[in-house]
Amino acid sequence: MNITNRKKELGFTLLELLIALLIASLSVLGFAYTQTKSLQYARSSSQYTIASVQASNTIEQIWASLCEIQSGSKTLDSLSLADGFERTFTPATFSNEMTIHITNNNDRLTDVDDSVEVKAVFPAICS
Repeated sequence: MNITNRKKELGFTLLELLIALLIASLSVLGFAYTQTKSLQYARSSSQYTIASVQASNTIEQIWASLCEIQSGSKTLDSLSLADGFERTFTPATFSNEMTIHITNNNDRLTDVDDSVEVKAVFPAICS
């Protein structure tokens, strides 16, 4: 057997190993990125659910003190809200037809909307 033929059959070259290591590294980085995004979207989904619950709680609080709010003895600002959320009303003061907008103050994901908008209609039962 010739020595030159034997050298070619011994194994992998350094270049082949570096290319294989590069491909493996890129695969691991891609997997890590996917896992990170998955966790961020799960958190965003959780915050959206909490915002929906906060919107429902706001409507329930308005119903509980509807006469006081309609007469003006209680304001919408006195209603409770969980930490980390902002609430706006359209119109800004109480109306029998209004929109409640709950927003989560989460800046981690910019490509999803964590806000909830609920339209509520209340009867004029208190004068």
